[in-house]
Amino acid sequence: MKRWVVAACCAFSLAAGGVFADEIKSLVRVKKLTSKQITALVQQGYDVAKEGQGYAEIVIDKSRINEFVNKGHPVKVIIDDLDKYIQDVQAKQTKSDRYFTYDTCTAQLKKWAEEHSSICRVESIGKSCEGRDIWALKLSDNPEKNEAEPAALIMGLHHSREWPSVEVPMATIKKLIEEYSVDPEIKKLVDSREVWFVPIVNPDGLIYSQEKSRYWRKNRRKNANGSYGVDPNRNYGYQWGNVGASSSPSSDTYHGTGPFSEPECCAIRDLAIREKFQASISFHTYSELILYPFGYGYNIPNPDQKIFVKMAGDMARFNDYRPQNSAELYPAMGDCDDYLYGDRKMLSFTFELCSTFIPSASQIDTFNSLNVPAVVYLIDKAGTYGLVPASGDEELITSLDFDGGVAAIEDLVKLFGADENIAVRNEALDKIEKICQQVANLVNQDLKNGSSETYEALKKIPQAGLALSYLRNRVIFDNAHGEFYREDILNELKNS
Repeated sequence: MKRWVVAACCAFSLAAGGVFADEIKSLVRVKKLTSKQITALVQQGYDVAKEGQGYAEIVIDKSRINEFVNKGHPVKVIIDDLDKYIQDVQAKQTKSDRYFTYDTCTAQLKKWAEEHSSICRVESIGKSCEGRDIWALKLSDNPEKNEAEPAALIMGLHHSREWPSVEVPMATIKKLIEEYSVDPEIKKLVDSREVWFVPIVNPDGLIYSQEKSRYWRKNRRKNANGSYGVDPNRNYGYQWGNVGASSSPSSDTYHGTGPFSEPECCAIRDLAIREKFQASISFHTYSELILYPFGYGYNIPNPDQKIFVKMAGDMARFNDYRPQNSAELYPAMGDCDDYLYGDRKMLSFTFELCSTFIPSASQIDTFNSLNVPAVVYLIDKAGTYGLVPASGDEELITSLDFDGGVAAIEDLVKLFGADENIAVRNEALDKIEKICQQVANLVNQDLKNGSSETYEALKKIPQAGLALSYLRNRVIFDNAHGEFYREDILNELKNS
């Protein structure tokens, strides 16, 4: 899961104890906890997978359960032996219902790229600690070109044991590829976007989790003290620190020796810098949540809060997950979303899939069907809401076609047109004005070429008043300087 509780607590503490690989681990629900106790469980290794009103679900050595009971906190055992549980999940996989491995995922990505080379290609964006390729698939109508189109980044498996996080990116690729030639809306989306999928950010961890220690969380960095692993989702460079993360190499939330010390995080950073994405989703398990920045502290101002709330709420309609600010769980520094938004100005989200880390493989189709539509939504809205933050640069706006421009006007005017916060409204209006100017220029050119189709379409858009105003001014100016327009349209615009 994205969040682990790692703060010291004076009011609530349990005896420290080592976490050894050969100890049986259980998933338990500890009750009668205050929110302060939940957010302050000591940083010696407690793995808080989920929290709710008065309880926390914790991965813990089975031998330590009574430490909570003796402190007056009832414990319900959810899974008695986690390793055995996952062995059973693996044993019950079928040919049609099974989790991707690193090898099968790699092979599938390469197969898609080979069979559908007109719309996708595969690239290694870096190497893991153990030298494995971190594969990315680009999906677009011109995959070999870097076009001025809105771009989205879809990631899975920062954390080793979160196998479902690989499945949703892969299922989304499959949907877009298979429906490209038969669904006009999917074709339009792919043709107007650049979408990058990195289904396995942490390949070493996935292999180690599937073959050896099934509840392993980190990557496989060998640390100076002989322990292994850095938490990739605490190693990003924006507000990297000790809140919600540990400076102890033996901890499951160890943040590394410094920001971007881990090659897996550097690969995502470098891809984000190169491709200038507008939006992203990082998939994790579990808790059925949609999270958004900032997560490094409580009540951190977010200039694009309104967009995050709107998009998270819209995506939650597909999967019925709970949308919320990341820090509402508990603060954590150095995570992926904070970096991508705080540094790269992307609309970045985390999805916490499922109700356990690794559900039965028979549930893969179910959680995919709930979440793939939300990914498609984000890819679409990268070209509307994604134009407002700093990542929505001028080149994207001046490259918009008529349909893309109108979609952006509709979304942004609806969201910001009556905003009472003047600063927020003015920032959005600056982008809306530029988009309206782009649309007006496109329609004006069509009118000069003798076509009124886009003009008639624009008149039907309730939010298009500003674009029509720019068009009117452009037409009157150009007409005064010798351009020819149909007389009926010229008179209509003059009198509007």
